[in-house]
Amino acid sequence: MKSAVYRGEKQVEVTDVPMASLSNPTDALVKVTLSGVCGSDLHIYEGRIPGTEGWGMGHEFVGVVEDVGPEVRRFKKGDRVVSSFFVACGHCHYCIRGWFNQCVQRGAFGYGEFFGALGGAQSEYVTVPLADSTLEAIPDGMNDEQAIFVGDILATGFFAAERAEIKPGDTVAVIGAGPVGLMAIMCAQLFGPARVFVVDMVDSRLEFAQGMGAIPVNAKETHPVEAIKRDTGGFGVDRSIECVGVLTAVETAMQVVKGGGTISMVGIPNHSIGDFPYLDMWQRALTFRAGWCNVQAYMRPLLDLVAAGRLQPESIISHRMKLDQAAAAYRMFDAREATKIVLRP
Repeated sequence: MKSAVYRGEKQVEVTDVPMASLSNPTDALVKVTLSGVCGSDLHIYEGRIPGTEGWGMGHEFVGVVEDVGPEVRRFKKGDRVVSSFFVACGHCHYCIRGWFNQCVQRGAFGYGEFFGALGGAQSEYVTVPLADSTLEAIPDGMNDEQAIFVGDILATGFFAAERAEIKPGDTVAVIGAGPVGLMAIMCAQLFGPARVFVVDMVDSRLEFAQGMGAIPVNAKETHPVEAIKRDTGGFGVDRSIECVGVLTAVETAMQVVKGGGTISMVGIPNHSIGDFPYLDMWQRALTFRAGWCNVQAYMRPLLDLVAAGRLQPESIISHRMKLDQAAAAYRMFDAREATKIVLRP
């Protein structure tokens, strides 16, 4: 089967690899019908994640179940499914408490030996371990593009907005207008904020966010904290959502929030970033929440929201390409020439 394989810094090759197959009784074999190129894939592409060279890439995907192991109960051959970007067992100490992202057996697709040694989703087929608690059935009438982001960036955007504790009438600032930031804007609006600001440096992303109803703040042209405070009576916003993971973005998210506010951080940091401002947090009575998304807890309700027309995650797709074009897709996405790219085998 064909798969997009990481060959070293900024090198992706679509090549033949051994056919995916069932290894354990809780596995499902899924024929991939659509996969996505994600911002977190760039951490690998840019050479920042060890243990990934020679492994298949990608973790966002939908497909059709081709085969299941004897202990899989929820799915059968022919079912259309969307996958979480990580696997979870569903029955450990953390899973039974609803914290699937802390599962003792967790591992992510496309991260090689660094995290789980699972196959990549930018392939023709993928083996899904722990299928009953990793996959979710796609509702009838929903297409692949509507469903695919439920397993990663849409769930992450909702997780970020929910943990920001947005209340009706609040002001919100989303730091970063990449795919996760755009999903955070979309999901934040479900909670009834009066205004949502978005901070970025890429004009096309800010324009797209403005079309979603957000107020754009271009960090290349103005100091974002000062600009947003001017528009909020000098106080700042009630809630901020950080979707980048670099120090300047985290600092902006903290500085733009008014006293008593909440910061929700879902951007992926490469390492410890700066000194945590404990005194400032204490003096301003701020709440800080961080973490990677608890996807399995959100997949079914988000599919329902998409089916009801409350969310349109497919609207951010800017480029539709073939799996054979994966190398070009990565170059485009890394150069910020695309909002979101999906690949079809």
